[in-house]
Amino acid sequence: MWFSRLVWLIMVAENQQVLRCNVSNITIEQLQQLLKDERSFVLNIVANWCPDCTVRQVENLPLFARLLQENGLDLYNLVVQEHKGQFLSDAHQQLVTDLGGHGYPRTVLFEEGQSIDSDNVEVTTAVGLQHLVVRFQ
Repeated sequence: MWFSRLVWLIMVAENQQVLRCNVSNITIEQLQQLLKDERSFVLNIVANWCPDCTVRQVENLPLFARLLQENGLDLYNLVVQEHKGQFLSDAHQQLVTDLGGHGYPRTVLFEEGQSIDSDNVEVTTAVGLQHLVVRFQ
């Protein structure tokens, strides 16, 4: 069942017939509130200097967000660096360290405010992101 759905999703993505979904950009303070509220969601940690984040992955995020929403999960983007090696704050740097270190984009599943799956680095393609949806179910 899930395999046939995945094949259909790939076909839709390849034909670019995907409905657009909003991906919310959040601040570190908003993330801290989500964690405090013990929310379940997916966090996409990005750096604005990173072409994997700003070019390769970004075109596939609307489909990813829609599929996550179908499973009751919101997708949030958090920018941690504008320039390579320069974190926006100590809190941004600590978050990256706590979730496994460098490597962008890093896509993290949180359940009830706890990091459950954070080893998803440089997943940029439609197929790769769709595999994450299946894994995050």
